[in-house]
Amino acid sequence: MRYFSVLLVLLLAGCTSTGNVPPTGTAFTLDDCPPFMNCVSSSSTVDRYAIEPIHLAQPLNPSSWEVIKAEALALPGASLNEARFGYADITCYSEFFHFPDYLEVLVDADKQRLNVRSQSLLGFYDMGVNRRRVEMLRSQLIERGVAVK
Repeated sequence: MRYFSVLLVLLLAGCTSTGNVPPTGTAFTLDDCPPFMNCVSSSSTVDRYAIEPIHLAQPLNPSSWEVIKAEALALPGASLNEARFGYADITCYSEFFHFPDYLEVLVDADKQRLNVRSQSLLGFYDMGVNRRRVEMLRSQLIERGVAVK
């Protein structure tokens, strides 16, 4: 019964990283959030999941992209899964239990905004962890001069 409960929680948590990521380019959108309180996304139209995209000070270029990746990887417990110019898929592990959360960053077509999505792999409620993670990234990028308020 215990294993069934764990499997059920994993299945109900749904997809955590965007499922339609092509092997190259940035001409796609990040997935929306599932109906749980464990996700935020700049592409969401539902208030409880919605978060503002990160507005860039200048159009994305290779040097600003390196700063964005470096700041995202400086987040607590962050490790890189995949990255290419304009897209990064990062896993952030919680300090105490080492639970994985997934953070995605995708440059918008105008190269002036970063769309973001952060979701916990496990559980139905994240106690605001994913929203705080995105806001921390936003403030670090503003501090570095890459993003604006």
